[in-house]
Amino acid sequence: MSNAFTPLPTPGPASAPARSKPRRWPWLTGYAAAFLLGLAVGAVGDSKATKVVTEQVEVPGEIPGEQREALQQREAELDERNIELDERSAELDAREAALQEEEQEVAANTIGEGVWTVGVDIEPGTYRATDVSSMCYWEIRQTGVTGFEGVINNGLPGGGNPSVTLSEGQDFQTNRCGEWTKQ
Repeated sequence: MSNAFTPLPTPGPASAPARSKPRRWPWLTGYAAAFLLGLAVGAVGDSKATKVVTEQVEVPGEIPGEQREALQQREAELDERNIELDERSAELDAREAALQEEEQEVAANTIGEGVWTVGVDIEPGTYRATDVSSMCYWEIRQTGVTGFEGVINNGLPGGGNPSVTLSEGQDFQTNRCGEWTKQ
């Protein structure tokens, strides 16, 4: 055996069957035609899409641009006004609280009709009535003592602005004199 390589016999042109080459250009032409058609359709479609996007279309119920901007500006102004009103409301609430405190203090230092025990019902101090009637009567008496022995001071001013000084251990009675305010 020989170690040499022997090539295989090659058939000659006469002995080989005729083999046809595949034609590649028809399907390439189809792809190219489809591609160009797609570009053409895309170009036409893009111009229409651009036109639709750039055209202003009125939608029922939609506010036109200028009016919308005016409304947005007005809304911003109203928001600012609401903030101002909230601040003002807070200021008024603070003033009202201060007035209520002052009114409570005045009420605590004001004596009306009746009999009051100094140091229990009312604070000691000097009290003044304003424009009393001619029927006014007031009396300071020692607490717990009845009758004339307990009377420390009294008055029938008949008008004007009488004042009294009250100390602990006394009762104060006022009739038809209006209100007495601590000085």
